[in-house]
Amino acid sequence: MRELHCPVCASSFVRATYQEGRAERLVSHFNIFPFRCQLCTNRFRAFYSGGRHNTQAFDRRQYTRLSASIEAQVLDYKQPIVINRITNISMDGCTLQATGFPKGAFLELVLKPTMEEEAIRIETAMVCSVRPSSIGVRFLEIPPEHYRRLAQIVLGLLVGQGLGPTLNA
Repeated sequence: MRELHCPVCASSFVRATYQEGRAERLVSHFNIFPFRCQLCTNRFRAFYSGGRHNTQAFDRRQYTRLSASIEAQVLDYKQPIVINRITNISMDGCTLQATGFPKGAFLELVLKPTMEEEAIRIETAMVCSVRPSSIGVRFLEIPPEHYRRLAQIVLGLLVGQGLGPTLNA
């Protein structure tokens, strides 16, 4: 069987995602399943005959979370300026080592991957989960040029961690 590629960016880093609605459940009987590109975030359907489709019943994330160590600053006038650390990241969000933010809070983030690389600005992010020493954050608004740099970071992590294309993640 040939390897799946995203029809928009041609990346082979695609992940099976959950089925939405009756139509997708119906066409799954004909081995047509939904996938999500891990780089450009495009959602598409494709024929895949490699066994039964696993829809990540235990993990409904559409993007693979990648281990990382990236500096991040929360831009919030109510909080003192503190450099936090991102411990995992995807094109959709991250885990941030930070406290004091309630679930549902909106944040603005600045990520600093390395000293040489330009900062990546996340204009709007939302706190989706709160744990004792970290928060789960979902990215909502990213300017296009920053989005491209985030995709480069994620691609580097995918390749660096040896995570090839994942069909049944």
